[in-house]
Amino acid sequence: MRKTSAMVEAGILAAIAVVMALIAMYVPVIGAFVNFVWPLPIIICGMRHGFKYSVMTLIVATIIVAIVISPIQAFFLGAIFGLLGLILGECMRRHLSAAKIMLYGSVGAVIALILNIVLSFAFLDIDPIAMMFSQFDKSLTDMADFYRNHGISEADTQAAVQNYSEMLKMMRIIMPGAFLLSAPMLAFVNYFVAKKVLSRLGESFDDLPPFVNWIVPTWVLAPFILSLVGVTYFYINKLTDTWMYKLCVNVQTVCTFLLVLQAICLIYWYVKEKNKPKWWANVFTALIFVVPILSQIMVYVGAFDMIADYRKIRKEYPEIKTKKK
Repeated sequence: MRKTSAMVEAGILAAIAVVMALIAMYVPVIGAFVNFVWPLPIIICGMRHGFKYSVMTLIVATIIVAIVISPIQAFFLGAIFGLLGLILGECMRRHLSAAKIMLYGSVGAVIALILNIVLSFAFLDIDPIAMMFSQFDKSLTDMADFYRNHGISEADTQAAVQNYSEMLKMMRIIMPGAFLLSAPMLAFVNYFVAKKVLSRLGESFDDLPPFVNWIVPTWVLAPFILSLVGVTYFYINKLTDTWMYKLCVNVQTVCTFLLVLQAICLIYWYVKEKNKPKWWANVFTALIFVVPILSQIMVYVGAFDMIADYRKIRKEYPEIKTKKK
């Protein structure tokens, strides 16, 4: 009876995964978020019924998506999000700590992204990165045509195109770092949503430490400083086409993100300690991503908090971990 119930639920969750794939494909804006949490049915099935049934859910959903939408779409969903769903589902079934779930989920997401690129080359003869940037290049031409058709001067049009082109060039360079950063975000969002859903079904899981108590390891400062020196050296000597320059840029990108994250934690901690409205921190955080100079300042604020331990919590939380309740 239990086996039949598990198979029925696996089938229902596979159907939900197909519906989510359809929404992700055809519904703007909402579809982007739905695509991000596509592993959710696989995670839930793995948590409730075990690895075997989560694999069954993934296989069934992938086959139906291949028939209804396209084999390529099914391939990408299965290779990237499917593996993440299997890993998170098994980790949650074993009730690992939140920190371990995040670690294994992030590693799984990185492996899934690499696997997706390798399999795309090997079996589909597709370069997903080249496909993505070909769309960006097309948008560059469309932007120039839009400017000209709306009376923008040729000089301003060329300046805008040049700025956008430089941005695309930098995006190509930092793509590995962006993949590395997207992995924990993907794992966190899916774990957070799955935890909310499963909690309503009577399950309980450990929490991560409060956001205001998150700390980034101080050793991050070392690669940040070294990468900063390296980027400066290679740029001054016009060696920006070397792999060492690209490596330094990616290390700097990852470290900068972590330092800004440290600064944001400090902001929310300060607002909480001073009993100020939380929306103050929300607005300030939003401004960080809008005002470039502010984001640069936050890098040094994060470094300051690492060194000075302004919140006085590093002895209490020597690392980001969750204590067993």
